[in-house]
Amino acid sequence: MTRPAFRGRTRLLLVTAGGVLALAGCGGHGASSSSQGPTDSGGLTASDRHAAQSALDELQNSNVALQVVSITKWVQSVPAACRVHLVSRNPAKFKVYVFWIPWLAAEPYAWLNMDVTNDPRKSTFHLGTVEPVLSGGRLKPNGRAIAPGSIDTTLLSRYGPQQARKSRALLAAHADGAFAKPGAMCQVLQNGSLRLLPNT
Repeated sequence: MTRPAFRGRTRLLLVTAGGVLALAGCGGHGASSSSQGPTDSGGLTASDRHAAQSALDELQNSNVALQVVSITKWVQSVPAACRVHLVSRNPAKFKVYVFWIPWLAAEPYAWLNMDVTNDPRKSTFHLGTVEPVLSGGRLKPNGRAIAPGSIDTTLLSRYGPQQARKSRALLAAHADGAFAKPGAMCQVLQNGSLRLLPNT
């Protein structure tokens, strides 16, 4: 990857991360924690965090980890957001949201919405995509049509602040309440495992 391309991609990820942090601060409603002990800044107790990580670990025994790795390779970009929201404590149920912003403008946005319990057989999963920004090929020299069989290699980051705003809007539009409290961000590991991150 060339230095300009790397810098452009880094700027897009930083802008996206800022939008994710702003979304994470939005209020919401979730499971009550009045009798569960002290909570962190995301509204999770130590018991909640343990239950959440246990539920995420159970996904490793399903094909979710494989799908996460496959989607990451497909859009050629690491997930722009990974969020876990506590829906209920008894039984423990979590909403997990992973969203990808493509590296190239011709690739689709993708997201995975999951309602997760400690039993993957009772969990539900939904994969969604949005058509790519461009129509999937290079323009002919006349600028009026796409050259058949061509692939557009324009970096999405080159479309600037307006495209970054669109990316953030799409990320928020498909979150399905995942950024509400109580909850925390998560990290997607190279093998597709999900790790709950501490709330700061």
